[in-house]
Amino acid sequence: MATNFNDLNDIVGLQFIPVNDKKIPTVKNWQTAVTKYDLSNCWGVGLVCGKPSGNVEVIDVDQKYSLDGRLFDNYKRLIHSANETLLNRLVVQKTKNNGFHLIYRCSKVEGNLKLANRPTTDEEKQFTYDKTYGEEVLRGIGDAEAIKIAKKASENDKVRVLLETRGLGGQIVCSPTAGYEMIFGDLCSISEITPEERDTLHSIARQFNSVFDEVVVPKKASLVKTKGLSPFEDYNQRADVVDLLQKHGWKVVGNKGNKTIFLRAGQTTSQSSGNYDHDKNWFSVFTTSTEFEPQRAYLPYAVFAYLECNKDFSLASQKLFELGFGEREEKVPPKKEYQSTRQIQSRVSEDENDLSFLATPQDYDEYLNSVRDGTLIQGLTTGIPSLDEYFVFKEGNMVMTNGHDNAGKSVVVWYLAMLSAMYHGWNWIIFASENTIGGFMRKMIQFYWGKPLHGKYAMNDTEYKIAKEFVEKHFSMIKAEEDMYNYKDIINMVKKAYKVKKYNCVMIDPYNGLKIDLSGFSKLSTHEFHYEALSDLKLFGKKYNIGVWVNHHAVTAALRAKDGEKKYPVAPQKADTEGGGKVGNKTDDFITIHRVTQHPTEWMVTELHVRKIKDTETGGRVTPIDNPVKLEMYRNGCAFLERLEMGGTPIDAILAWHNKNQLVQKEIPIEYKNEALNEVLSKGENPF
Repeated sequence: MATNFNDLNDIVGLQFIPVNDKKIPTVKNWQTAVTKYDLSNCWGVGLVCGKPSGNVEVIDVDQKYSLDGRLFDNYKRLIHSANETLLNRLVVQKTKNNGFHLIYRCSKVEGNLKLANRPTTDEEKQFTYDKTYGEEVLRGIGDAEAIKIAKKASENDKVRVLLETRGLGGQIVCSPTAGYEMIFGDLCSISEITPEERDTLHSIARQFNSVFDEVVVPKKASLVKTKGLSPFEDYNQRADVVDLLQKHGWKVVGNKGNKTIFLRAGQTTSQSSGNYDHDKNWFSVFTTSTEFEPQRAYLPYAVFAYLECNKDFSLASQKLFELGFGEREEKVPPKKEYQSTRQIQSRVSEDENDLSFLATPQDYDEYLNSVRDGTLIQGLTTGIPSLDEYFVFKEGNMVMTNGHDNAGKSVVVWYLAMLSAMYHGWNWIIFASENTIGGFMRKMIQFYWGKPLHGKYAMNDTEYKIAKEFVEKHFSMIKAEEDMYNYKDIINMVKKAYKVKKYNCVMIDPYNGLKIDLSGFSKLSTHEFHYEALSDLKLFGKKYNIGVWVNHHAVTAALRAKDGEKKYPVAPQKADTEGGGKVGNKTDDFITIHRVTQHPTEWMVTELHVRKIKDTETGGRVTPIDNPVKLEMYRNGCAFLERLEMGGTPIDAILAWHNKNQLVQKEIPIEYKNEALNEVLSKGENPF
């Protein structure tokens, strides 16, 4: 039905045009024209956006495509959280389809922008198919051709637009067109917002986007050629994107589900600027004020190229290769049989009379006799009864741990090292490249009494002196921040230190903190290098009877495995270790350390999954697949308590040691543990 809308022409500074029932303008060249059109006999009226209306821009919230019906409410909530006054300065219109228009002016206006899309659902694709098929049949198209056309239409129906702008070259149908209603403000009082506030509106809108275009390597890029994994592929599996972004000024402001939320350097008007999706292994941004483009997915190698190489993918490929990423290419001479690229030399004499390599009774009789008379030396207690059933301390063993990033692996391994020092007097030499020496010493001193250095339950001066002397006696630190070391450097350092003091164990935390140095090998691939390194470390440990503990990261892809409710990452397997299953195969014992950091109530509970015990005769066995050993953090993050699911009295292994040795300490009551935890959380500290 035609209506007279000419009264709208009285509003100064706004350009209106007639539109038909398809929302299409019925006049030409309306995008730039500044004229008073006759609005007396038209279905509806449109508001021209951009310069003709004094730089009006509109954010169109298409509520009908909101799967949970909460798109507009969630968008408003986030806007209010970022800027409490911004919403009140926007004109808000409800549309015919129950969507919303947010109307404002700004000195900065662009063309129409799609801010947030989502993938089309299967139901929507089916609807598109049925609708297209029906329309084609009504047009008289044959059934086979109609099916073909409908199928193509369904395949091309890939996204639904949730939020978009109407700016230069755009228009919106507006009130008083039938079905359109102003619910806040009016067209006579459209406010002007700043470019920064506009960016806030756009950035928040982009947070609802779930359709990304992956950034790919430019065709003209010259990349390092490898025989297997390329530097980019290898980096995608092993990169610490969170650390890389922080290195370049991006600030972690929180976590949401499987995503780490970032704020760009210098940003003050928004609560977030982008996120790293651990499941999909890509980084994306919401704002246009960074070197990254919004609504694009940046895999780790692309993040590296942008931040470290000024978007030069050729340079990024070369730099990553030099850093040890990618398998080394083995060039095989043409028309020749395959020749090993390794320089292997035998230490076995060719003298036919030399049979010293064959075992004799003196090599195994002692062991057999100890088994027969029950004197076979058993592993040593950890002090944790529930753990002792599966894992015990054994001299000279190579022990590897793995786990997801930021799950508290280091802290748990340090705690076990402290137990070995307390219960058995073991001495440790520690290479902890991702932690400061001060941070390590603080944690170990706090473990000694289960008390913090500062705060409500802080240890006194006497307790501090006793704890510090104990830690200094049993733990030596390699100054990791001064240089990058390879594994042979670590071996030689331990050998030198061993001449002065007997060490029971060396800890490498983490393994990827070691420098990859291929200079001493002949055409050795990265993966071969790691295998060689672990073999050398194990042989060194056996020769000197020094336990070698290696803390290793799990591959990023392992984070994609979720529990039954598909909410939280499950514990990685031995094969999920960086470098694959063969890495874990080199060890004597293997433990996965897992903590569901995003769980609302269980985030302080650490699971210990014993994946491998090479020698079960001397103690230990693999934990049941769904029944790991559990430790619960308490005492301000300074102690662990057994978590017993089947009842019984949980043990604090360090407190038990103190009681056994009749050392006096002022007890922190267990009932205060929640208070202590709340104190840590209130300060924004990470207990792990």
